[in-house]
Amino acid sequence: MLERKIFSVLLVVCLTFTPGCWSRKELNELAVVMALGIDTHENGYAISAQVLNSAEAGSKIGGSMGSLPVVTYKSVGKTIPDALQRMLSMAPRMPYLSHVRVLVFGEDLARSGVSDVLDYISRNHQLRTDFFMLVAKNGKAAEILEVVTPFEYVPANSLYSSILISEKKWAATGKVTLQQFVTELKRSGSDPVLSGVQLNGSLAEGQSMENVKQINPATLLQHTGLGVFKGDRLVGWLGEPPSKAVNYVLNRVDTTSGFIVCPDSGIVGFSVNRADTTLDVTLNADGTPAFSAELEIEADVNAVQCAIDISQPAVIDELEKDIEDKYNANIRKHIGLVQQRYGADVFGFGEVLHRKYPDVWKKYRDQWGDSFKKMSIRVDADVAIRRIGSIIQPLNQKVVEP
Repeated sequence: MLERKIFSVLLVVCLTFTPGCWSRKELNELAVVMALGIDTHENGYAISAQVLNSAEAGSKIGGSMGSLPVVTYKSVGKTIPDALQRMLSMAPRMPYLSHVRVLVFGEDLARSGVSDVLDYISRNHQLRTDFFMLVAKNGKAAEILEVVTPFEYVPANSLYSSILISEKKWAATGKVTLQQFVTELKRSGSDPVLSGVQLNGSLAEGQSMENVKQINPATLLQHTGLGVFKGDRLVGWLGEPPSKAVNYVLNRVDTTSGFIVCPDSGIVGFSVNRADTTLDVTLNADGTPAFSAELEIEADVNAVQCAIDISQPAVIDELEKDIEDKYNANIRKHIGLVQQRYGADVFGFGEVLHRKYPDVWKKYRDQWGDSFKKMSIRVDADVAIRRIGSIIQPLNQKVVEP
């Protein structure tokens, strides 16, 4: 009997420390934010929140009430939380940020610095760290969040999915999360990058539901290379080839395609199935660092548009050598472009020096941006062609009659 009383007392005590879902919020009390856009404003920050319209989310565009599955609210405030609070004057529910999938910075904001914005984003306990961050190239974040997109009824989901597929298959973009960006920003000897997105077409047409009722939509959202940051400020943009070079060096290439020119005429296309990069540094006789980037690439032949006999091992060897030469020349060229134009170490060579020679790093740490421009960097690619496809000879090759 005594044991039962003791057990009952312990049970009651335990219940006082397990109050259950004390902080619960019902769905009809929340405005679930799927995408957040942040721009500069003369009075602080202009915030755009793409909110899920739960009444229409399960319907097709123009569903039961004839409205879209999302609503974009805008407000201005001295700080981001101030702007979100002011949003309550328009939105009937409290913005809920735990389901944000994409965060977009306007280019003007990115060029002025994103540290203050990231301070709030990192502090807010609602926000997770797995959403993707983008910069609206040559435009405002608000414009990106106003476009109606095909395939996905929720534009934020469309942006999220397109980042995933383009990063995996194209290699000229990158999925960068908050944690990755802050790590690169705060780590000694590296600078961050962010993918860019821009409007391809008219904003006015992109805002209309008619935009996705056409075979050829008038306005689409287009990923457009990488934005280079020096510290927390955007300093410039990289086109497709240099963006690919950055991702190769950063070991962020999954699959992509390329081509080389045949000796006589025509081209040979190849697809990359695996790419691994190793960065290293040695010290010259005078103690200055010399960096290297060694690439191991596996590729398949996917197009032959010239008269070569790829059934011959010597021809395959020559193709591998030509692809290696192209990688060595292109990646070294684009590393030099970033070095000279921006002085931003988006490749992380400074971090390599920091890890291997910490005492030498101390000499360069305070002026690494200037020193990085002068550093010698060697690129060495090793390419192995694994497959040549289900046919041997190109179909346009002339048949020699016996």
